Amino acid sequence: MTTATPDSTTAAGGSKPVFLSIEEAAAEMDAGRLSAVDLTEAILERIDETDDQLNSYVLVMKESALAEAEASAERARAGKRLGPLDGIPMGIKDIYDTAGYVTTNGTAAHRFRVPAADSTAVARLRAAGSVVVGKTNTHELAMGGTTNNKHYGPTHNPWMLGRIPGGSSGGSGSALAAGQALGALGTDTGGSIRGPASYCGISGIKPTYGLSSRAGVAPLSHTLDHTGPMARTALDCALMLNALQGYDAADLDSVDHPTEDFTAGIDAGIEGMTFAVIPSLVAVATDDVKAAFEASLDTLRSLGATITKLEPMTGVDDYRGMVMNISAIESSDYNEAIMRAEPPVIAANILARLRNGQAMPAYLYSRALDHRKMLERMMETGLKANGIDAYLTPSTPVTAFPIDEDADRDTSPTRARNGITPVFNISRQPSMSIPNGFDSEGLPTGLMISGAQWTDAKVLRIAHAYQQATDFHTKRPPLFS
Repeated sequence: MTTATPDSTTAAGGSKPVFLSIEEAAAEMDAGRLSAVDLTEAILERIDETDDQLNSYVLVMKESALAEAEASAERARAGKRLGPLDGIPMGIKDIYDTAGYVTTNGTAAHRFRVPAADSTAVARLRAAGSVVVGKTNTHELAMGGTTNNKHYGPTHNPWMLGRIPGGSSGGSGSALAAGQALGALGTDTGGSIRGPASYCGISGIKPTYGLSSRAGVAPLSHTLDHTGPMARTALDCALMLNALQGYDAADLDSVDHPTEDFTAGIDAGIEGMTFAVIPSLVAVATDDVKAAFEASLDTLRSLGATITKLEPMTGVDDYRGMVMNISAIESSDYNEAIMRAEPPVIAANILARLRNGQAMPAYLYSRALDHRKMLERMMETGLKANGIDAYLTPSTPVTAFPIDEDADRDTSPTRARNGITPVFNISRQPSMSIPNGFDSEGLPTGLMISGAQWTDAKVLRIAHAYQQATDFHTKRPPLFS
């Protein structure tokens, strides 16, 4: 359903700077009407007011954030702003290293781990002038889709406090929806950027594999992990991706691909484009999610796009199991040392999953890797051989479910609640979730747009065109608006 009308905020020049988009905040700073210090102070105050209810952050870096904001304000006064991210408060998922500040990876095993250097992504945001306000909560070891963290507590969805925000980047999604940051970093192994984006009513893109560095980010699966931006709009994600992109020798899977301006041409519209719906990935959705999706297709048609149907994965039935097997085996290797700790320092359900991965025979891993490559080829061929610009599906088949509902279900290989997003981790294609409606309870739904590898700019352009024609991305949770 798309009839819910939660509060909307007219950000530019309004009384709530915490709900500005990055684009709007940058324009206010360029015009001298807003300082990075005032914006950062407002964000920190917002966190202080709301985080006892949300638990979006596990660490607030107030002192360093204010110092970074003052440095940004000084650049602005001198007419030397570094660009649109200069002075923008960002939340950082707590698996990205931050120099001099604890990075826990969501586990008690790393409670006192203080990295000496920033992860590449954080370093690149800082180089663009961004203000790091804190570390956002995550599922333990990023191994889950709820952000029900047994050590640091569950994160709550701002739209309905008893519901999950999605995972494992749930802290970042919750923070953005509640006005606790203007942008955030997430990671995505099976949907961990796009799930929270869908459940929390914000925007997030999993870029093409190898576009954004993973150096200094605790791995879950080197084969499937992607780093990427989360924000309120597709344009904001494009601004962040401009800073995050680029080859990094410290990431063995980083690709030396030409950089580009992801905002160039973003306003060109979608007239003449052709999009393919994948019926099997729509069929698993609830009626409310399907209704929002069908309404989105009508909007895209009205903008000049043609909608067709395509099943590019015919004959591939177990892609969810493929992701689970690869991530379980690879994460058990990375976390082998803390698995042996006595007494255990990892929550029982996560430890069981790691041990399951450790016990898997090598042939399953080899077979899963081969199947991944096969599906990647099928998904790429489906677009290129049929003149398709992007695939369209719902982002998640359901809306945010209760925090206490079968809390361990997200570690089960048979779980299908985030069963759409993993396809595009396997295919390594850019895939983005944007808000596209609400269910009968007023919970957000998401539209997922996925393109061929290295067409990230096109995916962002499609998402931006949709957001120019709709207002779902401007809606705010009534409790927190």
